[in-house]
Amino acid sequence: MGKGDIYTLIAGFVIVLFVAVLVKPGGFSSVLPAPAPVAPTPLPATMTVSITPLPVNSSDALPVVSMATIRPDDPPYRIFYTSNPFTYPVVRLPDNMETFGASDILWRGENLVAFAFIEEPHGGVTQTFSVPYEIWMMNITVFAGSQPQYGRFRMALCNAKTGAILEGTEILNYGTIYKTVQFSDTPMYLIISTASIDKFRIEFETPRNIYDTERPK
Repeated sequence: MGKGDIYTLIAGFVIVLFVAVLVKPGGFSSVLPAPAPVAPTPLPATMTVSITPLPVNSSDALPVVSMATIRPDDPPYRIFYTSNPFTYPVVRLPDNMETFGASDILWRGENLVAFAFIEEPHGGVTQTFSVPYEIWMMNITVFAGSQPQYGRFRMALCNAKTGAILEGTEILNYGTIYKTVQFSDTPMYLIISTASIDKFRIEFETPRNIYDTERPK
């Protein structure tokens, strides 16, 4: 048999095979091995997510920070915001802050001592504190150099037991206001709201004669 006959025979076999596939596509499936089935991956019945609690501000471990513990002529104590504001009786400012009036008169001629302060760029609710002095002043200054026309600062001093507002104020744009307070040995906290300001600073001050009389010996 010549090479031409072999090529003719192979070509004829290929044609017959092609026609058979067209007529009955599954005809050769019986001679091919079936693919092995793939077992589905079982899903877990439950999933556990581990959550790590955030650390609590150590200052909140003290229910009340007493200014009476400040030693003679110590640097002013810095008051911080609490991380648990919703444990307080009131955390919202009243809608109408105008009822608290304008600035009180600065105690001119008095030698004032700053015994505490808070300075922040934004609002919040402070830790609870008490003041031993029978009369003291909040010297409040708002800085708004970026957008002074939109600056707004609101503050309320609250009784920590009842939520009653003891004193409050509002500063539009920027500036300084003085508020005289006559509550001593009372647990208190501040609610502060700000908008479009750079920062604020509140200094707690009392006359030197009162400071010297009531401070720890």
